[in-house]
Amino acid sequence: MAEPTQSTILVVEDDPTISAILRIFLEDSGCRIVVAEMGEEAVRLAHEIKPDLITLDLALPDIDGTEVLRQINVDADLAHVPVVVVTARRYEPRPDENVTAVLQKPFDATELEETVKRALGRPAGETRGS
Repeated sequence: MAEPTQSTILVVEDDPTISAILRIFLEDSGCRIVVAEMGEEAVRLAHEIKPDLITLDLALPDIDGTEVLRQINVDADLAHVPVVVVTARRYEPRPDENVTAVLQKPFDATELEETVKRALGRPAGETRGS
């Protein structure tokens, strides 16, 4: 029997502690995680790996997360990729942005997991290998 396809998530986060927390929770959900610490790196990696989902911090050291989001949304190959903004800022997505959800830092692990599952089109409560 074939294994279900593993979802790839691009985690865009410059804080190593938060990045590690996101990686642990998302890998526990059965996802493959790729991390970018800078905005330009995130855009490059998004083109290379074509992720199934992007988690995006807005406060990045090189280009702002909103610019990363803009570049993703105008690219025909990436515009369909759901984005979960994970930020300490107050953020209201524009209608033309492909933002599935906004999670405020500090985020709740259960909320993160359920938000990611919804964005990936998985039923709530589904676990790895389900």
